[in-house]
Amino acid sequence: MRIGKLLAAVFGILTIAGSFAATAVGGMALVVSDEEGWISAGPVRLRTDAVGFVGEELHIDFGNHVGDGRTFVGWDAIPTRLDVDSRNGKEIFVGIAAADDVRAYLDGVAMDRVESLHREPALVHLQGAWSIEPPHARHFWVASSAAGELEWDFSDGDWAVVVLNADGTAGVDVAVTGSAQIPFLGVIAVGLVAVGLIGIIGGGLLTYYGVRAVREIEPPQGTAPPPQPIAAT
Repeated sequence: MRIGKLLAAVFGILTIAGSFAATAVGGMALVVSDEEGWISAGPVRLRTDAVGFVGEELHIDFGNHVGDGRTFVGWDAIPTRLDVDSRNGKEIFVGIAAADDVRAYLDGVAMDRVESLHREPALVHLQGAWSIEPPHARHFWVASSAAGELEWDFSDGDWAVVVLNADGTAGVDVAVTGSAQIPFLGVIAVGLVAVGLIGIIGGGLLTYYGVRAVREIEPPQGTAPPPQPIAAT
């Protein structure tokens, strides 16, 4: 009996801990996303005297496609958005293309490769020429914008993102905000919160059952015989 109550208490505590985590994750997903399910990070300030910025090459593989081209998780592309604001008055070009095409286009050009985007971005400077053919003259871009906002559905492949001055000159100063729209995020977040709350209640009941003090009353064992007098010698 006591072992069963001990196991119930331990299981209840573990259930509460896991449920709190699920509730927290679901709540954060609801807070950080907007009403359309977009999650944003930034803005991050990027400045360079070089020709521009190129991101780390992105290898994307959503897995095997089935049926109508959708993946086993239910989607084959994730909507993304880059908002790039110029800080020096120059017109900005933002583009994404196959990594091989971008590598050939930027070959021998002074660029800063963005290895991570944090409050202090990690940049690696690549030596080369201090100007480049204007990017709009190339036709390999799968998505591009000269208005500072690039929208594209991430899909399978090897990709690279570049940020340049539209005229190909050096000296780029921008603030970048990245956003992604995660499919079913709202449904997943509400589900996590609901499951977490149910788990907290259930775990609390199990814990209470396991640790509560139970007063055990022993049944009467009969009446003891009265003491007998000691015979005098």
